Amino acid sequence: MPLHIQRERLSICQKCKFFKPSTASCGTLIIGQTVDLEENNVTHYKEKIKLCGCVMPVKTKFRFASCPARKWFALDWKQEEIAALDEFIHRIHKANKIESEDLKLLYYWFSKVTGKHQQASGCASCIRDLITEFRRQLGKIEK
Repeated sequence: MPLHIQRERLSICQKCKFFKPSTASCGTLIIGQTVDLEENNVTHYKEKIKLCGCVMPVKTKFRFASCPARKWFALDWKQEEIAALDEFIHRIHKANKIESEDLKLLYYWFSKVTGKHQQASGCASCIRDLITEFRRQLGKIEK
């Protein structure tokens, strides 16, 4: 993900009235919340949305992520790519051990999603955190 787009997204989030500066999240951290935009004086949308509760400095790095209030959108992701990533993440999430080929693939997806090329790490908590974040973001797409 290009840095200027990450910064632009984060800037949009930080100006949003639903942004929580204390946690840098969209709504209540992790939980989010349901908001009736019309009741909250946002008149260009006339529907209820679910704030995601994501930590926005992290979420804004993901190409497939989008703002629940439609203030910014996912970049260049085809449904087939999202489905392939979803299938891969669900498969490795259920595995007891991640194989070296899957580890390479996990970091390939990380690179594709964030635009950052990072060496594959064998750190178990790093891998677990990355899988958790992918699952969380993919869950937002499916809803």
